[in-house]
This record gives sequence, C-alpha cells and structure tokens, in this order.
Amino acid sequence: MAEAFISYSRKDKEFVQKLYEALKQQKLDIWVDWEGIPPTADWRKEIYEGIEAADNFIFIISPNSVASKVCREEIAHARKHNKRLVPIVWQYAEGIDPELAKINYIFFQESNDFEQAFQSLLKALDTDLAHVKQHTRLLMGALEWDQKKRNNSYLLQGSELEEAEQWFTQGAGKEPLIAPLQQEYIGESRKAQRARYRTKVIALTSGFVISTGLAIVAAIGWKQADHLRIEAQKSELRALISASDARFTSNRNTIDALIEGLKAGQKLKELDTAKANIPTQERAEVMDVLGQAVYWVRERDRLQGHSDYIQSVSFSPDGKAIATASGDNTIKLWNKQGLLQKTLKGHLDQVVSVSFSPNSQILASASLDGTVKLWKQDGKEPKTFKKLNTKIRSVSFSHDGKILASGGDDNIVRLWNIQGQELKILKGHTGTIYSLSFSPNSQILASASLDGTVKLWNKDGKELKTLEEHNNTVTSVSFSSHNILASASLDRTVKLWNTEGKLLSTFKKLEAQSSKIYSVSFSPDGQTLATGNDDNSVTLWQKNGQELTTFRGHSSRVNQVTFSPDGRTLASASQDKSVKLWQIDRPWQTILTGHQAGVNRVNFSGDGKAIATASDDKTVKLWNQQGKQIKSLPVNDYTIWDVNFSPDGQIIAAVSSDEGVVRLWNRQGQLLKTLKHGDRIHSVSFSPDSKMIATTSQDRTMKLWNRQGQLLNTLKHSATVYSVSFSPDDKMIATGSNDGEVKLWNRQGQLLKILKHGASVYSVSFSPDSQTLASAGADERVKLWQLDGGAIASLDGHSAAIWQVTFSPDGKMIATASDDGTVKLWHKDGTLIITLTGHSGEVNGISFSPDSKTLVSGSKDGTAILWNVENLTLDNLMGRGCDWLHDYLKNNPNVSQSDRNLCDGVQTQTKD
Repeated sequence: MAEAFISYSRKDKEFVQKLYEALKQQKLDIWVDWEGIPPTADWRKEIYEGIEAADNFIFIISPNSVASKVCREEIAHARKHNKRLVPIVWQYAEGIDPELAKINYIFFQESNDFEQAFQSLLKALDTDLAHVKQHTRLLMGALEWDQKKRNNSYLLQGSELEEAEQWFTQGAGKEPLIAPLQQEYIGESRKAQRARYRTKVIALTSGFVISTGLAIVAAIGWKQADHLRIEAQKSELRALISASDARFTSNRNTIDALIEGLKAGQKLKELDTAKANIPTQERAEVMDVLGQAVYWVRERDRLQGHSDYIQSVSFSPDGKAIATASGDNTIKLWNKQGLLQKTLKGHLDQVVSVSFSPNSQILASASLDGTVKLWKQDGKEPKTFKKLNTKIRSVSFSHDGKILASGGDDNIVRLWNIQGQELKILKGHTGTIYSLSFSPNSQILASASLDGTVKLWNKDGKELKTLEEHNNTVTSVSFSSHNILASASLDRTVKLWNTEGKLLSTFKKLEAQSSKIYSVSFSPDGQTLATGNDDNSVTLWQKNGQELTTFRGHSSRVNQVTFSPDGRTLASASQDKSVKLWQIDRPWQTILTGHQAGVNRVNFSGDGKAIATASDDKTVKLWNQQGKQIKSLPVNDYTIWDVNFSPDGQIIAAVSSDEGVVRLWNRQGQLLKTLKHGDRIHSVSFSPDSKMIATTSQDRTMKLWNRQGQLLNTLKHSATVYSVSFSPDDKMIATGSNDGEVKLWNRQGQLLKILKHGASVYSVSFSPDSQTLASAGADERVKLWQLDGGAIASLDGHSAAIWQVTFSPDGKMIATASDDGTVKLWHKDGTLIITLTGHSGEVNGISFSPDSKTLVSGSKDGTAILWNVENLTLDNLMGRGCDWLHDYLKNNPNVSQSDRNLCDGVQTQTKD
C-alpha cells in the first residue's frame, strides 16, 4: 500500500516530478501515473485501485487539473471511499471541487518557499498516521469482500475484528471519515461471528447439563456481541454528529447537513430503545447539529436527471410545473414537488432556453440546432418554427401571450406569433443575443448581448434606446412588475434602469474578487433580485442594492435563476447538471438586517409586538414581529449599548454608553427625557410597575431614578457595575459587578445579600417567580442561586465570556449569549437543550417574547436573529426536518433506499 496517490494534470508534470523526488527521499511509497496507463478497459480500474490502496490522495491544484475530466473522476473516486484529501496549490485556479475547497491548502506556488511547504505536507501526511493506515487496510478488505459477492469467508474475525471495532469507536469524527462500506464490513463481520457462536451452541447441546453450561457460555457471548453492537452504534452516532457538523460548516444552506443530522437523531432514538447509556453531552450535540441544520437550511429540493449541464429553468405561471433545458438536447418537465413528469425530445442540439406562455399551456424552447419549438403539456407533436442558420440562445413570451421573441448568434432579435409566423426582425446588436425580457405591459422588449449593451425595442420593432454602461458581455435582463429593468454582466455588476433607459443604480458584491454574473431575475413583487454567479453561488439582493444573502451548494457555474410565481421559491440551474430549489422565507428564523455596525442589546416590548435593537452604528431601531423595520432613532456620535422597554410599553430607554446618558423616548420616537449618570453607562432597567429606572455605570454605582428623571438613590460596588435587574415581584434589585460580586438590595436601597460569583459579572436575571437568580460573566459560566445565597447549579458549556443571561417568561428555559458567537438554551435545572449557531460575531444580547415562543439575539456581526424556540425537543426538530425534506426524499432519483426511509416513524405535518 502506498503512502499517497498523486492526482495531477500532465501539463504540470515538471512540478510533480520535483515533488515526487522529494517524497521518495523521505522513503515514502508514492503512486503516480507518469506516462499514462494505456486507455484500455483496465486503465480506469488500475487508477482506481491505486487510489484505494493509498493512505492519502494528493491533488495538485492548477487551472489544468481543475479543468481535467480525468482529475475530477479521480477526486470523485477518492471521495467515494472517504480517502484523506490533501490539496496542494501549484497555480491559482477557480472552480475547485467544493470538498477540496473546505480543506486547508498547502501552497507550493513559485512565490512560496518549497522546503517550508514540503515540511507542511509531511506533517499533514503524518497526522493520525495509525488511523489513516487502518482506514486503508480496512477499505481494501471491504472492497475485496464486496467484489467477492460478499462471501463470509472474506469477513473479519477474532482479534482482527476486535481491532477493527476499536478503530471504529476511536476513529469517529477523525479524518478520513469512516466510509459506509467499512461500517458495513465491520458490522457484517460481527453478525457473522455472532452466528458462529449460535451454531457452536446448537452443535454442542447434547444433554441438559451440557446445554445449560453452553447456554451460559452462549449468553456471555451474545451479551458481549450485543455490547459491541451497541458500542458500534455509539461510534456511528458520533460519526454522524461529526458529519452533520462538518457539512454545516462547509455549507449551512444545503440539505446535506440536515440529512446527516436526521440520521444522528434516528440513531440516538435507536440507542434509547436499546436502553444504551448515552452521555448528556452527546445528546446535546445531536440537538445542536440537527437544530442548526433545521434553522439554516434553505435548499428545499433538487431536480436531477439530466446527463449534461442545465442552461435554463422556468416555472409555469400557474406554479404547477417546472421546465429545465439541458445540454443533453432535452427538456424535462417536473411537478412542483420535484417529480419528473416528462422528458421532451426533438431538438438535435443543446437546448439553452425555455419559457412558458402566460396561460401555462405552451412551453417554448430554443436550441443551438437553430430552431424554436412550442410544446403542449402532453409533450407530443411540438410545433417547430422555421429553422434558422444560426444558434438560438434565448426565447421569451410577451406577458399578453401574443408574441414570442428569440435571439441568437446572428445578432438578431426576431418576433414571432404563436403560429410560428415571423413578424419582425430587429437588427442593431453587433454580438450574440443572450437574454430577452418583455416589460409587464408587453410594450417594451429588452435584449442583452455579447456586444456589452442592452437595447430597448417597442412592440413594432423600433429601437428605443441603447444602454451602454456595462463594460463586458451582458448575460441577462429582467423586468420587474414595476417596470424597472435589471441587467447582469460579466463585468460583475447588476444595473437597474427605468424604461427610458436612465441608469438608476449599480449593484456589486463587496468582496475584492466578486464573481461574473450569468443571470438576474426579479421576484414577482419587484422587491428582491437574485443573481446566478460564476463562483457557483446564488445571491439575493434588496432592490436598493443591499446584499441579503448568498446560497452556496452548486459545484459549478449557475447559468440561470428564476422565482416561482408566488415568490417563495427560487430555482437555480447549473453546469453541475442540477437545479436547486431554494426557499426564500425561513419558517423558523428571521434575520433583522439594517444596522451598519454591531448590534449590542436587544429587547421585546411587553406586548410582544415590537423589538428594539441597540447598535454601534449610533441608532436604536424598532422592528415588528415579522422583522420589518418600523423606526430608527438616531443618537449623534455615540454608540448605543443597551435598550429597554418599560413594562407598560410607554417608554423606550437607551444607553448612550460613552456619553454617560440614558435617553427616554415614547413609542412614537419623541424624546422625553435625558438622564445623566456621570460616567460610562452599561445597562438600564425598569421596575415591574414602570415607575422606577435603574442605571449601572463604570463609576462603580447603580443609580435609581423615577420616570420624571429625578435621582432617588445611589448604590455602590467596589468596581464597574455591569448589570441590574428588578425581581418580578418588585421586592428586590440585583446588581452584578466587575468585583465578582452580585448584590441584592431592596427597593429602598438597603443591602440584603452578597453572592460571590468569583469573576466579573456581566449579567444578572431573576426567574419569573422571583425565587431564583442567575449570574453570568467572564468565567464563561452561569450560576444559579437561591435568594438566601445557596448555590443551585452551574451552567457550563460556553467557551468565552457570557454577556447576558435571561429566563423565559414561562420559567421553563434559560438563555445565554456569549462572545463565542453562540446562544445556548437550558432547562431551568441547568441541563443544556440546544446551542443556536449562526452568528458570525460575538452575541451581546438576547430577549424572549412574552409568550416564550421566540428568542431574539443581537450580535457584533451587525444582525439580530429571531429564533422560533417553541417545543425544542428531538422529536419536534426531526418533524421539522422531515417536513422540509419530504419532496426530496420521496421524488429525487438519486436518493438511496435507506435515506428514502429516513423519516419513517417521524411525526410530520406533511400529507402524502
């Protein structure tokens, strides 16, 4: 067995020879194909066997290798068997396989020091060496067993089986991950050994005494086997947890992490049925990976079945059908659940554009064979327009259904009626026509061209305007329902125009290396745009140019994007031979975007109808329950750290931290009063009756004020006071300080108790029944206290300081926000329920809605997130996940039978 297989392009042979010689000097056995194995039937077999027998798969990244079909096949085979991938960058390249892209590269470019890079490579090859070598040995054994028609004589037994099971247990989550075939191989070996035990027992049962003795022996054997089976299942659970988390880290929007998370959930339930002892930490990890997948998944379904790239996708206006056009010369029709209905054959070359008529009864297709065809829903006897001596690239129906426009390589736009009669020839472009779009009233046609321009034509074929602001090929045009035209270009921009041809705005990604754009589409309401990009991604934009989100998941360029008629689904067609269906709205989460800097504290109003967010951008923003911004309250020149509603809902208090001021507004945004504390302020809180206001400060004090702004009392700590909280029964006030103490006071300011937290206290909170106090701070833990000072529990799990802790209004949960970028939810007894992952910065603030069903979190990443936290149980999360995957698992032809049954027994809302 070789230490490594090198996959490379022959054009990079000189560099590979240098690398090979360096590795040979280290006495490493390297499998590399120098001259090319003769391309006979055995050629691919020999290559694949070389990959299988190697401990590591080294891929030399260059434009040549990335473009090589053979290299892609080698990567796919290595991935199939979970070989450890070691990507080496020889030359910069785009379009790298996504599984390679998520691994740390080793850079051997000419600008890098070869020896230093080589030492990094040796270190990578030496990492977890025993695990990797056993992975290879077991893979070779499993492959031989599989090739020999799974003959039991090739299975493991005795000490070999025990070693394999130990490797399986210890190797869960390690790279390379354990391959499914290896799992099956070890599992079947254990089954066979168990069967041998039983056979031996039966053969020796020749008397009562003997049979009794052997029954004891057999029972011991079976018990041991059962124990090993459960241990193997535990290892599989850990592997599934790791796999789901890895897929989420790689891409949180696709269904892959959710599938692995559901498998982990099912495995946990199996182990519970077997009464296996599963550590609390692992139970929480299952909830974490399943929860994060459920909250963040956006891919709803995949349309797979074409044998070549998909250039175009179109929803029927009635929303019942989806059409896809492919380089395999066919069109496929799917229902909205993703089930293939028909494959339309008739074109003699690649089909690159499809468009439904407004009444959904006719589908038009354009092909490089020079024809336009009209298909009825039954797919039979299409009407073919006269063949043109040019490749046709685009076709589009007018919104009144009377005209069909086509364009292609002859630089001409043609207008046809639906009987196939050519009505007009529109000349003016000097390059290929790539896209066409009619205005909502069908009076204007926009055309996009290789010549870098967009032209506007009236319905009579007269050129109205040429739009020349792009500086590269214009790939796509799309009219909104409000007569705004969007154009996308290889110049990496989207431009918006009015119907007179006036440039309104230009969109461009903020990244230094933004991507070429191949498609643009407006949502039906005209408020959102989607772009399909050369970097395999899809981007959503607000019409004002603000980037909303980017979906990643395709493994090649996105050729076209289009919205469903109801605007809830976005379809993306790709070079990777698939269409992905993305859900626009998030059913269990809403992201509040609008702040221009980090979000600090957040709070629900007492009636639950409004959310306030305080930000480093010097504003307080008010939002409704749906996440729409209602109002922005600016504070000049000062960061806003904390914000709070009075319990009666009449006043909003905001801390202008560095200014040392608290501002009081009414709900309409009118400034009522300013409270001057005297030094930097950290928090503000209202008493339950809304009559008293407390502020804490760097001046080591907590001050109490009435609503009119009159100072009532000043209470002291020996260091900065970070937090203050009134008990719900209005009898006590708690303060937390940098001095490591929590102090309990009555409303008159008399000190009742000092609780020693032991580290800086950043947050204090009373339970709804006023019987428990929580304190959190720099020591990364929450402490729960009885009011007499007795410690109840310690909530450990965060990996950085905790800035806020709060109880849910129903008293059943505790939420914590941390600098580690997560929010954790705990049962009131201190056991962890779930970790909410997704913020890309520190989480500073959290607040429950009055009904305890929603939690809002605010982060330094500039966003606030509304999380649906109702009924967070394993069964509920699995139900949510299975509802989401229903159509994919039922209808996608590439789903394995085991995955198709993944949701059997899970209670869902979906009806078949």
